[in-house]
Amino acid sequence: MRRLAVLEPRGRRALFGVALMHPAEAGAPFGVVFMDAAGYPNMCGHATIGVVTTLIEAGYLDVPQGESSFVLQTPGGPITIRAVVAGECVESVTFVNQPAYQLEILEIDEPYGSSAVPIAYGGQWYAFVNARDFGLSVELERAPDLVEMAETLRPAIARAVTCTDPGTGVPPLVENVMWVDEPRVAGADGLNMAVNAAGAVDRSPCGTGTSARLAVLSAAGALQPGESYVNSGVLGTVYRGTIAARTEVGGTAAIVPEITGRAWLTGRAELWASDDDPLADGVLL
Repeated sequence: MRRLAVLEPRGRRALFGVALMHPAEAGAPFGVVFMDAAGYPNMCGHATIGVVTTLIEAGYLDVPQGESSFVLQTPGGPITIRAVVAGECVESVTFVNQPAYQLEILEIDEPYGSSAVPIAYGGQWYAFVNARDFGLSVELERAPDLVEMAETLRPAIARAVTCTDPGTGVPPLVENVMWVDEPRVAGADGLNMAVNAAGAVDRSPCGTGTSARLAVLSAAGALQPGESYVNSGVLGTVYRGTIAARTEVGGTAAIVPEITGRAWLTGRAELWASDDDPLADGVLL
């Protein structure tokens, strides 16, 4: 299902999917499995905002006007949702993520530049790289260059990781390179663009990436519980991230992030596959 829905010729490299499941535990109306061109992430913020909007506006989930709260079961754990509904529209979705934490700060020195790179978890692992350190900037016109440089840096980042994940006890697989830059949107505190293992660019401000960035800011003493950080993506859209509380994971300082954003339905499709179609399972160029 993942390959058929997400890959070409029905999808594209940057497409993200959500499979609706019966929840594994009581107390949640749905379970969800996230899927993209690279595989199955434990958590995805923009997909969470999108699927909640879809469930409500398409009539799969009946909620009253105003703010409603419920839980989604995800591979990363239960996620508390707060949705604000006005008329037939979902005006905002807030999700309370699983704990996010910074693991370590790497020193990356490549022929193209050098940078201090925080490694943090927010539902997925991210390496936060300052685009300016490599003569780049986070903007649409530079996206191909950012993807290419991310491919160059990813092995260097993997070699430089020295710590194990306090949640699992094994070294983290850091596949997402998160390029950061100075914001260019009024009211935004930051700008970032994630490049995943499939070479796909995240068009959104990235919910799990924003969660991880809150953890980096918390570790640096730059953001306190109750304070918010407005993160912008490469298209100029924004998410508001708030540190709801401090906690710990395996003895490592962590935070509980809340991320707020909005999504819009754009259509409904049927996906067809013929038994004799050699590309029925999809292809990734």
